[in-house]
Amino acid sequence: DEINTHTTVFKMAAISCISGVALPARISARRSGIQGKAVRMPRAVRGSVSVRAMKTVAESKTFDDDWLKADVTVHLLTLFGWTVPSGIAIKSYGDTSLLAAFSASIGENLANFPQGPGLEDKFWLYLLTWHIGLFSTMLLGQIGWQGRKQGYFK
Repeated sequence: DEINTHTTVFKMAAISCISGVALPARISARRSGIQGKAVRMPRAVRGSVSVRAMKTVAESKTFDDDWLKADVTVHLLTLFGWTVPSGIAIKSYGDTSLLAAFSASIGENLANFPQGPGLEDKFWLYLLTWHIGLFSTMLLGQIGWQGRKQGYFK
């Protein structure tokens, strides 16, 4: 019976530490993980157990909060750097550019405004292709800009 008492006290201490508040001596069976009965600490053990909520504080900062180091110049240059090449006409889009095809599909779908584009509409292909290209350019531009700024490419 003594082992059960210590196990019960340990479970109650663990539950109260996890939840961050001290729990009363009586815990419902559902919250204690024991099925079929409520848990009650014996009076002799109650006075000797003290549970405090602990707060973990990092001693030193190991990760930079401004990890993105976003720069407006990079955003503008990469937007321009993707818009210009996506505006060049290619044969796979019917001798038009990705940007022109995407803009035309936006216009066609806005003409039917209350109803959105269907699942088989070319709009979705243009949307995904254009945005994947844009975000890839932005990612690589940010890596290049910060790499040069931090001296990785010397």
